Amino acid sequence: MDRETLIYLLSSGKFLCFNPGELDGTDVFDEPPLDITPQLTSSIPDPNAPPVVPGREPLFDSPLFARAVFFKEATVNHDDEIGVATRVLILFNEDDAREGGASVSALPDEFEPAINKWFGGKIEVTLTPHDRNVLDVFCRSPTFDPFLLLAHRADIERDRKVDQDWFAVDPRTASSTRAIIADRAKRLVDLALDDNTSDERYKATVEALQDAIWACRTNDRTGRLFRSIGIPADRVERVLFAWKGIAYYEFLYREFSADYTDFLAWLNGPDSLPRDAKHITQRQIDMIKSKRRQAQTVMRGFYSNATDILKNHESAHRSLLKEGNPVPFQQFLLAAPTMFETLGISIGTFGHARNAWKTLTNGGRRPKRNADALEGFYRFIQELGATPLSRPGAAKQMQEKAVYSLQPLQPLN
Repeated sequence: MDRETLIYLLSSGKFLCFNPGELDGTDVFDEPPLDITPQLTSSIPDPNAPPVVPGREPLFDSPLFARAVFFKEATVNHDDEIGVATRVLILFNEDDAREGGASVSALPDEFEPAINKWFGGKIEVTLTPHDRNVLDVFCRSPTFDPFLLLAHRADIERDRKVDQDWFAVDPRTASSTRAIIADRAKRLVDLALDDNTSDERYKATVEALQDAIWACRTNDRTGRLFRSIGIPADRVERVLFAWKGIAYYEFLYREFSADYTDFLAWLNGPDSLPRDAKHITQRQIDMIKSKRRQAQTVMRGFYSNATDILKNHESAHRSLLKEGNPVPFQQFLLAAPTMFETLGISIGTFGHARNAWKTLTNGGRRPKRNADALEGFYRFIQELGATPLSRPGAAKQMQEKAVYSLQPLQPLN
């Protein structure tokens, strides 16, 4: 990861980057790069010292994470299956993020040996049970949005409480997402229960399903319902978390649609070309145009993949409600964990790029920028797009593969 990309990550919001030390490199973004080779110094923090993060109770026990930046990246395994990995960058200098640092996997069992090897035996980092809990949750969520972290708060707080500000979600976001969940749950219960069901039982079942999705935990009233849908007991909680996450991203997709349109219009319009074109060479102009074309392809890919998944979600509901065919919805739910990751990284990447674009253009009020600024921005989008998920149609291929592997299901009764 180059320095400018790291600065964009720090300044572009919560989706693909999490900044527990509240580090801020944005103030050095427009300065010329430093000619510096980072070196380890005696200032390496003592992992047993009490953590100090101004403003709130720290999320982690180890002070090492007070100068860390977490980020998401898409991965592809040997079977061409796409996933989302979580990495952590321990900065050399928390006052200047451009100096870089050690980038290692955030999986707890991989983090400890990797970071100790990087320190060369000068200190030994041993994660506390609480820090392992937090890292485990970070690695399970496709983005770092506090709404998703809130869904795993019980796991994060298994060994100690943390400041509630880490899970701050505005009331409108929570209520709007809950409304989407309530609508889906009500329609499903409408089909799962027959006409002879009492109003009291119907209402209780609807509320129980809403609560199960919201808490990502099954309850006494929902066990039979999930069995009738055909979801194995050992997969129910993963499906519930994915179901909740999909509802949340559906809300974000609607909420940010105007911003997406503005960003794409800028990216395809004249303002996204250098303001100082008369003062640079034709070769530089051609290079920036090439990078812009690549950025356009990347953003269209992520946007179309998010759209494909949400349309498929709606189509599955429509088949269930209007045609009485439960199979597409059953298949969607069983594939939901895979689709959730794909949707999260697609909308998260688009949201992250949109935030970076707002930083670049002062919220769209300063749309024309010089060649140097545009080149850095397009390079940032290129790095975001260094994944098969940026290809249009990737979401459809992933869903077809996930559905193909499902076992035959029993219809709702």
